[in-house]
Amino acid sequence: MLEVILGVGLGLLLASNVALWLKLDRCYHDLHSIIEGVSSATVEIPTLDGVRDEINETLQDFMQNLHVPNAADHLMGAAGQALQMWAHKKFMGAPVGELLPQIMPAAEPQTE
Repeated sequence: MLEVILGVGLGLLLASNVALWLKLDRCYHDLHSIIEGVSSATVEIPTLDGVRDEINETLQDFMQNLHVPNAADHLMGAAGQALQMWAHKKFMGAPVGELLPQIMPAAEPQTE
């Protein structure tokens, strides 16, 4: 029975490798045909002014989408904080006050 399972597994592995190799070979040929078709095209190098304008437009779009937080934003923040505190108490078990003495025992007084 083990031999049958190993044979089927190896057969599937071989079949998948052959399928992947055929797909990769086809992609290789497609890529080379695309490269040959584009080799005559010229690439335009962007200017510094164009890059600067693009950055300015992006920043302006970002700044225009910002808004002052309203009451709903503050309520959602408070609700999120309350849920975090609930989850922390539920999943972490003992409060930090009970764990603190175990983590940091009282320091021994130093004698001089």
